[in-house]
Amino acid sequence: MTHGSQPEPPLTAPFGDWLRWALTRHGYDLDERGVRRKLSERSGIPAATVSRLLRDVSQPDVATCYALGQTLGIRVMPILVRAGHLPPEALETEPHTPERPRTPTTEEEALTALGVTDETDRAAVRAMINALTAKHRREGTS
Repeated sequence: MTHGSQPEPPLTAPFGDWLRWALTRHGYDLDERGVRRKLSERSGIPAATVSRLLRDVSQPDVATCYALGQTLGIRVMPILVRAGHLPPEALETEPHTPERPRTPTTEEEALTALGVTDETDRAAVRAMINALTAKHRREGTS
């Protein structure tokens, strides 16, 4: 299920709603088993904290906001506002720099980002990539 085209939730939305939107936009499949653990490993945020944030049981502290920003390639200031650490007016004074898209770092992330979620389809894409890579090696091209 892809929500990448959904608009960003308003600043008044619960933090968990925004986090689910941000994760989906950055290639995480929230229906995939182990996605909370993956985010935990990549960000250094404890898995229990990730779970509480997604369930809106708690708000992130400043360090967690920073880790989320770094992991997802998102400016930290808007995350701090969403978490209630700064007033919305803080965004008016921040110089606007475009968000850098986070590129997938693993094969699984790349397939998810491309919308290839069925395991049979994933195997087909992997086979195609392996065949093309082997061809390029034989031909000495890149």
